[in-house]
Amino acid sequence: MDAGTLRRTWLAQGRADVPADAIEAGLWRALAEEAERLEPVAAVRHNRRPGLLAMRDGSITSPQRCTVHPGAEALRALAQSKTLADVAAEATGARSMTAIRFGFKYYRPGDYMHVHRDDGKCEITFSAALTPGLGSMGWLPNLRWLTTEEVVERLAGTPYPDGDVFPVQYRALTGFDGSRIPHWRTPLDGPSREVLVTVCFTDLSV
Repeated sequence: MDAGTLRRTWLAQGRADVPADAIEAGLWRALAEEAERLEPVAAVRHNRRPGLLAMRDGSITSPQRCTVHPGAEALRALAQSKTLADVAAEATGARSMTAIRFGFKYYRPGDYMHVHRDDGKCEITFSAALTPGLGSMGWLPNLRWLTTEEVVERLAGTPYPDGDVFPVQYRALTGFDGSRIPHWRTPLDGPSREVLVTVCFTDLSV
């Protein structure tokens, strides 16, 4: 996908598809091995506070349950990928992009994320499944340009809105405007634990 297409897709849809060959197969294997190795020391993230809470940075927090770890060498290598940074810059129109947050998320049966918006500093977030059974995410790109207060008012009391499907691909990254587009993950329905990897970028050149 050329830079012009990346930019148009981002502006119109709030997403950015990373070329399939952008990340080497060996790094995907290393990420999967690292995620498995670090899982025993991962931290449980269980926010029980009901409802949607608007934050000053524009993010919206909500109930969620999963286990998280910031990763190690393999995940740092992914976050420092020049190809990924270039895709982030081309899509968003920034001069340059730097990864500022990344990690593994482990979802066990029943784990979930209610509808929310990401950290306001994350100008683009890339995600991929490291296991084949994770499934898609829900999102509402039509609410992308609403204010935080408008989103909270519209979605209050609706943990899993009736929205669109955002495909989370197995060992293939897709970027999305997670700090503006409300998104969620319904309770994991299945017997196995699944793993998501995420990397968020921002423009530090200003």
